[in-house]
Amino acid sequence: MAATLSDIARRVGVTKTTVSYVLNRKRSGIRISEETRQRVLSVARQLNYRPSFSAKALVTGRTNTIGFQCGQIVSPHYNELADMALREVEDRGYHLLISVTPWRTGENDLDCLQTLMGRGVDGVIFFGSALGPGEPLYDHLLAERYPLVTISDQIEGLSSVVSDWEPGMDEAISLLAGKGHRRVGYFRSRSVNPEVDGKLAAFCAACRRHGMEPEVLVGRSVPEHSRQCGLEFARRGDRPTAVIYSCDHGAMGFLRGLRDEGVAVPEEVAVIGIDGTEAGAYCCPSLTTIAQDGRGIIRSAVEMVLAMIDRKEPPGRRVNLATKLIVRESA
Repeated sequence: MAATLSDIARRVGVTKTTVSYVLNRKRSGIRISEETRQRVLSVARQLNYRPSFSAKALVTGRTNTIGFQCGQIVSPHYNELADMALREVEDRGYHLLISVTPWRTGENDLDCLQTLMGRGVDGVIFFGSALGPGEPLYDHLLAERYPLVTISDQIEGLSSVVSDWEPGMDEAISLLAGKGHRRVGYFRSRSVNPEVDGKLAAFCAACRRHGMEPEVLVGRSVPEHSRQCGLEFARRGDRPTAVIYSCDHGAMGFLRGLRDEGVAVPEEVAVIGIDGTEAGAYCCPSLTTIAQDGRGIIRSAVEMVLAMIDRKEPPGRRVNLATKLIVRESA
């Protein structure tokens, strides 16, 4: 027979409530000594205790699980966000269920979201962009006031935590202009609709503020493909002297392509990525980047989704977090 909370409580000599607080990592006003905590954990291991999530859900109506939908987990950016989300929800006594979209398309985004909801998660942090008026799932979320926070796009009626690209982009163009660059190219992702691409809009606006004409190119975010973009760019006779790439992951491959063609960075072409991933610091040359406040995004998203789960906050709140330029060797 499977061990229960009562079995552990009897063995340790504490209440079942104390055992529950320790095993579920709940914060409470009950003072539990470190010695008691370790005894509870030790006895739980000895008895091979396994929590019954289904039984708990039947009693509480909750699974204590947050869903996290993101794309291309191979990307350092998504990887870092998922790790931050895992730490944030665990600190609050929750579990994280991650659903990965292999390629960011609307259909895949919605499939991932429906899968998470079908697994009974209490709320979702959503990186997709396919939700909107006219989509049946969107209408259902609004009607049910479902706890969902988007962290890629602002979607009407839904809570969101997104990056404000203007500050970081303006810093980037200012840096390039100050170094004499008059032609700056922007490699946008082909998987993102340019009409709703906040990074692209911020780039165009920053260029015009500095008296430059925006030059927009289509790139790829996976290094093995963005390297090809770098090779082709290096072979162009008439090319911009600086490039801003839509993500750090793609910028790394682009740098390799330039290097393979003998183009010196930043002497011949300056390169700036976007995201602020830690991996960019270890490129050669190290990657100058427009950094998002990833930790702030995840912390705010977790706080918002938990507030909605507890019915302390209605859906629809929007939070914008400023980006900033991190100057390294590539620009």
